Amino acid sequence: MLRRLVDIVLAGIVLVVSLPVTLAAAVAIFAVNPGAVIFRAKRVGKSGRLFTMYKLRTMYIRGRDHGSVVTAAGDGRVFPLGRWLRRLRLDELPQMINIIKGDMTFVGPRPRDPKIVEQCYTPLHRETLEVLPGLTSPGTLFYLTCGESTLPTRNPETEYQARVLPRKLALDIDYVRNRSFWMDVRVAIRTIGAIFNVRRAGLDDHDVERVAGLIQPPRGGDGAGISPDAGGMDHSPEARNGDQEDLRAR
Repeated sequence: MLRRLVDIVLAGIVLVVSLPVTLAAAVAIFAVNPGAVIFRAKRVGKSGRLFTMYKLRTMYIRGRDHGSVVTAAGDGRVFPLGRWLRRLRLDELPQMINIIKGDMTFVGPRPRDPKIVEQCYTPLHRETLEVLPGLTSPGTLFYLTCGESTLPTRNPETEYQARVLPRKLALDIDYVRNRSFWMDVRVAIRTIGAIFNVRRAGLDDHDVERVAGLIQPPRGGDGAGISPDAGGMDHSPEARNGDQEDLRAR
């Protein structure tokens, strides 16, 4: 109950304070590539429930795009302004609405595309679905440090699933098993540091060694685990152009 109250109060404050930045970014996005400035993407939340996550659009609208749900560092779908917004995580500001609605929290495993969950998650990985997804987590810190920048622009999804995702999930499983208020504070502070390239703010392979026993390779997908009444995927051009695994995947 206290966590929920803190989420609502903090998200409300951030939403109001950041409104001028969000509006300016929205105008700039429309000027660069006219179209919807907010995209809606289906994500898997607590207990496998699907919800709609909101972000500022950072990709070109080029008709129906069925490309990778994982975004590599040099992904041509992202326009230059979008790269800047993603670098500073300003594209995540609309997720304050998700937090107020109760879909997300500030610190928790990042919500992922249903395709990733369906294809890759083992029963151990599904422990990350026992809590609300968040804006950041230990797995997110690892991705900020060693993930997105190392993915090849050609077929990043395969590399992400094989190499990055198991390590992210291991860190987040450990977080779920040991989460506390002070751990959340440390993760939040380190995330801010990682965004601004503060040395040792992020996590790397040395940190992953501590949770090596929780690393499992992805499994083959059978579509299990998603609530059958959670609704269908949004296949609009805006959603597909922005339906990306971030902070993340981010």
